[in-house]
Amino acid sequence: MTKNPENQRHNIYHWVFIPGEKLLQHSDGHAVKLEDKIAKLLLTFCMNRGRLVTKSDIIAAVWDGRELSEQTIPVAISKLRKALGDDINNPKMLETIPRRGYRLLDELPKRKAHSVSETSKPTERIIFYTAMIAIAVLGGLYLFTGNENLTPDRIQLANAEKPGVIVTINDVRTTKATEDKIDQAIAISELSSFFLAQVPDILVIRHWWNLDAPDPTGGIYTRYGNATPVYSLKATLLKEDTGNIVTFILSEPKTDEVLWTGLHKVNSGSESLFGTLSMMLDRLSVVKRPIDNKAPNEDLRYWNARYYMHLSNPSAANKAYSYLTAIADEKQTTKQVLATEEALMARWREQLVASNNQIDLNDYSSIATDPISSGVKTHTEIVDKAAIQLYRHNKPNEAIELLEEAFLKAPGDHYALSLIAEAKERIGLREEALTAYRKAIRLAPYARAYQSRLKEIENKTSDNAKVE
Repeated sequence: MTKNPENQRHNIYHWVFIPGEKLLQHSDGHAVKLEDKIAKLLLTFCMNRGRLVTKSDIIAAVWDGRELSEQTIPVAISKLRKALGDDINNPKMLETIPRRGYRLLDELPKRKAHSVSETSKPTERIIFYTAMIAIAVLGGLYLFTGNENLTPDRIQLANAEKPGVIVTINDVRTTKATEDKIDQAIAISELSSFFLAQVPDILVIRHWWNLDAPDPTGGIYTRYGNATPVYSLKATLLKEDTGNIVTFILSEPKTDEVLWTGLHKVNSGSESLFGTLSMMLDRLSVVKRPIDNKAPNEDLRYWNARYYMHLSNPSAANKAYSYLTAIADEKQTTKQVLATEEALMARWREQLVASNNQIDLNDYSSIATDPISSGVKTHTEIVDKAAIQLYRHNKPNEAIELLEEAFLKAPGDHYALSLIAEAKERIGLREEALTAYRKAIRLAPYARAYQSRLKEIENKTSDNAKVE
């Protein structure tokens, strides 16, 4: 009589998979519960260990042969890899066979996790049991308190929100021939971040590498663990006879190995840029949900304005305003431009009026409804509307609701995080505000205003604690 596959247990590297319970048990003691389809997918691989499993095989075994969207299987594979903590670029469990399918590797490591030899030296036994206790304590702290500061690679295994891939992106650099086109470089930087922030499996970090610092990575491996792949994306604006171009280089920061290069002609617009970045995502085997193949606004001055607006200080707000008014002066104003100007004015009204005598406040007070009250599509529009709700109408709860909607579209938007922090602080949820600002700082370490506001809120919290 053939055994029921769901009653069998399958050893997978440091895991034991129990199909009937849809459960993965790790050798360090913690467990991960799998979704139904993901458990079925893993069982399919276990029953075909060492053999190629095609997409057709997966559809037949997991989805009973039903017609699926293009992204269904890649999304499921990505979830399975996250649960296993497997590195897509150095797989120990699940291997991708390009254009053919996947294979569960059949090599197992030598396991010493559950036993200590009686002949072991006393010191070795002490070290072993101390390590086991530490793992148990750390695991309990993480699972029950949500402590973000835990650093072992096992965070990759337990935290479903942990990114599959981290990409650090520096602003586009200029050369001597293009140093007068810094506005183009900034706009391409902002557009690139706008696109990549919408990819759910990627955490985009701006300006992380500081080569003059004691730790150039800013603690990125300490925070997220070595199990999460980290890549560095750098770009340079070059001058050519037919127009400026941007060269992209994706590398492995630990070894400087170049993994991918791309080219974008500035005058070919955002569709070309997004297509180039999509090829990079293909190289990383990152799951891409549907993203518009072009930006909501093609005017590079608009993206300069957003860049400076995101710096969140009065001086930068003035620069953002100058770009937006330059567009308006040429009668190129669109819904997106108007919404961004409204959000900017809502937050920095007093500072902008003090610096710009030509501002007519009647232009803003006479608007009965917000310019994006209906038909919201992009996360930037939602964020702008949230800023208007927060700063013009003093409705922090409505702002938070909008910002949470924006995160569904762009989980890597650092500016949205900063606005959530401000809204939370306004309704007295200071600990949550601090958490949001700390996350924003990790995504955009260059935005010094975030750090200043974090300290201000921390001081308020400390002062209140002393009074109590």
